[in-house]
Amino acid sequence: MTAHHDPGRPPRPLTKEYSAPRYYEVAFDLNRKAEVDFLVHCFKRYSRRSARRVLDIACGTGPHLFRLARRGCRMVGLDLSRDNIAYVRDRAAALGLPVSLHVADMSRFTLPEPVDAAICMQDSQGHLLTNEQILSHFEAVARAVRPGGLYIFDRFIPSSWTNPARRWSWTRRRGKLTVRATFSALEAVNPVTQVFREDMDFEVVENGAMRRYHQQHLSRMVFPQELKALVALAGGFEFVQWFYGFKPHQVLDRAKHPLMMIVVLRRT
Repeated sequence: MTAHHDPGRPPRPLTKEYSAPRYYEVAFDLNRKAEVDFLVHCFKRYSRRSARRVLDIACGTGPHLFRLARRGCRMVGLDLSRDNIAYVRDRAAALGLPVSLHVADMSRFTLPEPVDAAICMQDSQGHLLTNEQILSHFEAVARAVRPGGLYIFDRFIPSSWTNPARRWSWTRRRGKLTVRATFSALEAVNPVTQVFREDMDFEVVENGAMRRYHQQHLSRMVFPQELKALVALAGGFEFVQWFYGFKPHQVLDRAKHPLMMIVVLRRT
């Protein structure tokens, strides 16, 4: 993420890693309780083993990792960004929460010991732009999760064929810090590769000074039946259920215009 002091100068995109994790964490300090409640529900209902040790893939600044850790899970965090991992490590130490952290690519990683479950939230799988990367990712997760354990993740779904782009804006405050965030997704979709552009803009005001940050990267959409086929091709997991929201009754098959799918797989 690139910082700019001049508000009249357009920000330069950075496409590799998220930085400025503190501002990112404040911007996305949303109410994740419902999401974590849903994850715990799925662990209890669908898993064939107790989810004591849980891997958070592309954990970012840890919005789900910390909430699950507070509920007694022994958390393992994995992220490509060294800044994010350093931020999570410092915050975990301050909170007194034991976590295991790894800087690694989600499409090719190996853990020192297996886990009972894995999650990948906030459409982070979208960073996998090709079928080969997606298959490699599922194979890596299958190596990490013990038999009977779950892998739960969410993905964007375009709700319109003609105008799929979506844009959200919000403001978060913490003490003397204000972060105004704008996020847009499903821009400039390539209908063949299914790759699109995502933009994240932060306007940060702290102690009377303002900075602007901009991040742009590519993401890949997958459609529900395509995803099932990729899971079957990769092997190692069986499909359990999918949802269009973080409530047990919101089964995807009943949705009319879903914006996302939350998928539950089980290690075979």
